[in-house]
Amino acid sequence: MVNYTEVLIGFVLTFTLSVILGILAGPLGSYIGLFLATIIVGYIVYGDVALSSFYGGLSSVLTGIVFFISMIVMNLLLSYGPGASMMQMGILGMIVGIMVDGIIGAVGGFIGGSI
Repeated sequence: MVNYTEVLIGFVLTFTLSVILGILAGPLGSYIGLFLATIIVGYIVYGDVALSSFYGGLSSVLTGIVFFISMIVMNLLLSYGPGASMMQMGILGMIVGIMVDGIIGAVGGFIGGSI
């Protein structure tokens, strides 16, 4: 059973740290913030390492989905139509980015659960 409060805390942590470090240090800083936040999420989860890895991955995938949706909305608002914005973003690249977020989150959750 998924504990939604831990997922929500993890989502808020990953989102805020990714945004703050992304502003300060660029895309690499965003990934470092995501990794640090999922280590914290893995440490917060009082279970085994697999459960903390799952929660870390889940919170980072949710953060990636929110970033994806916000980028689509901002691109639709700033471009001249849905066709132009979809071609500029590259949907496949965004899906791969969400998968990378999940992998980084799972590794961070594993490390946090091991501490």
